[in-house]
Amino acid sequence: MEMTEKNILTVRILEGMEKSSGCPLCYLWTECEERYLKHMLTNEVVMDPAFRGKVVAAGGFCNRHAHMLYRAIHGGDVEDGLGYALYMKDITGKIMEQLSHLQENLSNNFKSSKSRMPFHRKKRDTTALDNIINYDARRQQCPICEHLWSMNQIYLHTLVQMLDDDENFRIKFSSSKGLCLPHFASAMQIIHINKLKNPIHVVKALIDAEIKNLQLIEHLLSEFIRKQSWEFRDEHLEEEVNANILALNFLFGAEGVYLKK
Repeated sequence: MEMTEKNILTVRILEGMEKSSGCPLCYLWTECEERYLKHMLTNEVVMDPAFRGKVVAAGGFCNRHAHMLYRAIHGGDVEDGLGYALYMKDITGKIMEQLSHLQENLSNNFKSSKSRMPFHRKKRDTTALDNIINYDARRQQCPICEHLWSMNQIYLHTLVQMLDDDENFRIKFSSSKGLCLPHFASAMQIIHINKLKNPIHVVKALIDAEIKNLQLIEHLLSEFIRKQSWEFRDEHLEEEVNANILALNFLFGAEGVYLKK
């Protein structure tokens, strides 16, 4: 039987629930990020002029993904650094072009007005300078972030639809590890703006899971804090040894999760 796109997404959500130690959508985000980073360095992608043009138009990659791509080529995930070098050369060339334009404008303005900097010249004279000053604000979204954002929205909508369509899944989800708080908030927004068949039941399943896990995390944090006291120093740390990382991932999402453009 051929798997439809909807079935594949459903399987991925269930996989996230089974394999993650916390939020299934965070699990899918980080798994997608690792897979896509490697894909970005394959010849198929690197040698695509249209995609390389998209990277240049975005001003390159965000700080996180530029460093992750670099670590991928030096961590043995890909054979060499050719793909990374090609990306960096394209981005460097674009910045060189902007700075050369600025250098030319500065030279022309200095000759005509003897002014040290053209900050107060006409707008047409400061376009290149504005591009540099507002470099980060003018950048488009990092291509990797854009892909992750898109996939994240697909998974969020799929999860909400599964909760809306399947009572058995709602019961299963209610007793699961729930969502991290950022993904929970995003799911609630989707419920608010979409017409669902069972919105109250969907909200209840989400809230039940959140409260259950908040209570667990609060208990583990309390136990961890208690066992740091001198009078309880002989008690060994058990499940609460993971209290801080559980709280971190639950309250803020997995490292690198961006839920806003």
